[in-house]
Amino acid sequence: MRFEDFIKLYNEIYKAGNRIYHAFALKCGLSDSALTIMYELRMEGQEGITQRDLGAMLSLSKQTVNSSTKSLADMGLVELRDGKVDKREKAVILTDKGEKFCIDKIDRIIHAEERAFSRLTEEEAQALMSAEKKYYQYFLEESKKAMDN
Repeated sequence: MRFEDFIKLYNEIYKAGNRIYHAFALKCGLSDSALTIMYELRMEGQEGITQRDLGAMLSLSKQTVNSSTKSLADMGLVELRDGKVDKREKAVILTDKGEKFCIDKIDRIIHAEERAFSRLTEEEAQALMSAEKKYYQYFLEESKKAMDN
């Protein structure tokens, strides 16, 4: 496969995935970044995640995380608390309403992902992850070289 064909197809697949999550965000009444934050909190955040860590994990700017968490707090879905180590940092924690929202909405996304995954054979799942991991490792190496020039 030529690179031009590969990158066009790869980007089409990536954008198709983004459109699926965007449709879920609209259905949930959230922005894309707010949906991503709620998803992350559902998957990882039983004790909350700092805004800084959310930004780093999700590759979102400080401003985007701040505005999205403020919006989620205004909706009553999350609460912002002082960080345990640094009081200037805010931990984002699901409220009871946010937990219910996750059960009603975010879990639908997770279950759809799980059902899609279950349709792959073990070999397909392993091949997908292996190729994706290898591609991004090579891309990281090459991007470091490109940025150094």
